[in-house]
Amino acid sequence: MKPHVFLIDGSAFIYRAYHAFTPLSNSAGMPTHAVFGFIKILQRILKEKKPSHICVAFDARGPVFRHQLYDQYKANRPPMPEDLAVQIPYIKELVTAFGLVSFEMKGVEADDLIATSALALKDKGASVTVISGDKDLLQLVSDDVVVWEPMKDRVMDISYVKEKYNVRPDQLLDCYALIGDSSDNVPGVPGVGPKSAEKLINLHQNLEGIYEQIDSMKRSKQKERLIENRQAAFLSRDLIRLKIDVDIPTELDDYRLGEGDQERLQALYKELEFSSLLAEEKKRKKIPADTFVLVQDEDQLAQLVKCLRSASILAVDTETTSLDARHAALIGLSLSVSKERAWYIPLAHVDENGSLVNEQLDRAAVLETLRPFLESDQLIKLGHNIKYDYTVLLQNCEIRLGGRLYDTMIAAYLLEPTARSYKLDDLCLGLGYELTPFTAVVGDPKEDGCFGYVDLQTACRYSCEDVFGTLALWEEYESRLDSQGLERLFTDVESPLIAILAEMEIAGITVSAPLLSKLSKEFAARLNTLEEEIYHLAGETFNIQSPKQLGTILFEKLELPHGRKTKTGYSTDMKVLEKLADKHELPAMIIRFRNLAKLQSTYVEKLQTLIDEETGRVHTSFNQAVTATGRLSSSNPNMQNIPIRTEEGNRIRSAFIPEEGMCFLSADYSQIDLRVLAHYSGDAALQEAFARGDDIHSRTAAELFSVSPLLITGEMRRVAKGINFGIVYGMSSFGLAKQLDISRKQAQTFIDRYFALYGGVKQFMADIIEQAREQGYVTTLYGRRRMLPEIHASNKTRREFAERTAINTPIQGTAADIIKLAMIRVEKLLKEQELKTRLLLQIHDELVFELPESEVEKARPLIRQAMEDGMELNVPLVVNFEQGGSLAKGS
Repeated sequence: MKPHVFLIDGSAFIYRAYHAFTPLSNSAGMPTHAVFGFIKILQRILKEKKPSHICVAFDARGPVFRHQLYDQYKANRPPMPEDLAVQIPYIKELVTAFGLVSFEMKGVEADDLIATSALALKDKGASVTVISGDKDLLQLVSDDVVVWEPMKDRVMDISYVKEKYNVRPDQLLDCYALIGDSSDNVPGVPGVGPKSAEKLINLHQNLEGIYEQIDSMKRSKQKERLIENRQAAFLSRDLIRLKIDVDIPTELDDYRLGEGDQERLQALYKELEFSSLLAEEKKRKKIPADTFVLVQDEDQLAQLVKCLRSASILAVDTETTSLDARHAALIGLSLSVSKERAWYIPLAHVDENGSLVNEQLDRAAVLETLRPFLESDQLIKLGHNIKYDYTVLLQNCEIRLGGRLYDTMIAAYLLEPTARSYKLDDLCLGLGYELTPFTAVVGDPKEDGCFGYVDLQTACRYSCEDVFGTLALWEEYESRLDSQGLERLFTDVESPLIAILAEMEIAGITVSAPLLSKLSKEFAARLNTLEEEIYHLAGETFNIQSPKQLGTILFEKLELPHGRKTKTGYSTDMKVLEKLADKHELPAMIIRFRNLAKLQSTYVEKLQTLIDEETGRVHTSFNQAVTATGRLSSSNPNMQNIPIRTEEGNRIRSAFIPEEGMCFLSADYSQIDLRVLAHYSGDAALQEAFARGDDIHSRTAAELFSVSPLLITGEMRRVAKGINFGIVYGMSSFGLAKQLDISRKQAQTFIDRYFALYGGVKQFMADIIEQAREQGYVTTLYGRRRMLPEIHASNKTRREFAERTAINTPIQGTAADIIKLAMIRVEKLLKEQELKTRLLLQIHDELVFELPESEVEKARPLIRQAMEDGMELNVPLVVNFEQGGSLAKGS
């Protein structure tokens, strides 16, 4: 068997990690996210490929031999960011600590080191995998050399190159020479793109062949460009050609993976404060599987019941047929009251023929035996994403989990609101427990009902590990929630909300399929009309959804001013189009097309597929552990993002309708963020305005423009509104100017006048930033915490982002806490009054209820009371109501 060597393009993955991972810093303010990201890439390679021979190549600092050929080589590249440069030494030290060989040589690049190694090792009989996303390295591809891009898990071999570029790997260099490379400032031949280059190379084999036949080519613009740029083409080839004679070791043993230095690894992880990686390095704690009980007879069930009678907390985990909780059938149930013992009760496991496996207790009898404990109001129920288990048991077994619901996923979220993962397996790994992966138990997790085929002993171990892990996490989190002042937020806000959200998801909301179908046809017709108008303005047909083709039309044909050009072409994102919209009608038309196309695909078409066949309603999922501010998010569909201010968005909202004989009542907090700001800042003028019931935007406009409130125009109020809310988000004069389409100087004048009017707000902003610097975090009025490690960052952009976050988080987070408390209070009042009114949706600062029209007059004051008295502020909370036959505003 051939030896296999893996060659890693280290410098490329350093930049990939730097840009892909959320900025991190340790407590000393040292940026660490590039290091962390690089380690995760390295760990994946080592885990998946299990290499015996491997090395990492790095670029050396300073000019390389290509600069001698062309002094403008990479001249357009910005210098390495300061917060990345300080991380490079740690990355190189970690590579050594992992036991990997690394190469770096002055005057050449990592690609040249890899090329030299790959060809030498191939000649010595090894097969080589180059690990990189750099297309230049595809020149090396052969029968024994492939390139693997781990981010996309794509192996690029000879067939890939031929399919992608329609040339052989040995022809790629000449192909690249014609195309050039804007990211490296390699000129190429202007106007020759990938398709043209491919045709030329296939016809003439290489550059020499092209220029030998140049005189016989038909007269064309391309021929002129080839002749004019002959020198540039050959220069480009020399610049892109990989150097294969670098003086580095090329014997197989020089690439052997070493044992690594675990002590040094742990020291580095500790210094960089990578707690999760530190935990991985520690010796795994053994999960005591001998204490897991497979309940298969009445005596074992009786022992479980005996333990439940004296329990104060019960960990619950359901095993089911589906990730969709409303449609999932129960296969088994694991329970535990302490880490000393866990039980798994199989209920619906089947053999390969689909017949129930023997030695399973009767499902109905088991559930009736457990019902008093599951529904008990005195027994705390603990789970990881317990909303799922609550829904499964309610929908599938008509059992409503009673008592306080504690969720370790939510506890982890409160403790670390910006963590990358709240999966049970990942969190338990942080404690040193390695749980059995779901895929290791079921094989293909995509198959419906796959867990039902798992043998009973394997299912027992897997499911009991989950309740054991959940209890282990709770042991860790309970004291941390208390010590960080988060216990009240967990027990009084987030925990009571779980059952409410589950019931809202089960209830769903009716959507008119006929109206959506009508909208779909109408939007499609409008898109076709827009498409024809776009083609007319462009003077030709092209793929409107292709940024590359659009860039060619806008910036080469129409010669509109363009920004940066990447490897894939000109940027044509919305920001670019908005800047160009006042210069030409085409960009404005493209914006309208994109917005309408997004509404069509994201809502009109998708909503039709989400209507449940049984209920005729759409059942969104509410997420408590997603946003860093504490606000709820929703998915499938995302109800938070349906546009309100556009005609098309409002028409989509009109498709959401109440049941027959019912109506909608929406209760929306008025300017809640600004009211929270008034409370936090203690600004007398702002508080007095809210106390009097003033229109805060008109009042601000009157002061900003020095006119009577009677003379305020709609445009003046729009500007004032932009500033009022912009201040809440820590917006700078640059951001405000961009939002309001005014000059930066004018924006700064408005901000200065605003702070002159509301001096308390300016002081609050300064104080909260200083508090963040001292504590490293900010909190909401209810204690919700947001860590801000970047507040001390040396990088100005990241530091200023942290400062804006420090200002915004207490306000948005407190608003989130207020509406969650309101949901809890309103549900309690409605149940006490035994009304049929039910809460269906929470959208931003709005609660949507479905109710009989006869209950409106009774429900409205209850809802107002619950929402306006939810949290005591120094300014009144005000709720506006709207009643209608759909979610459309003004319906």
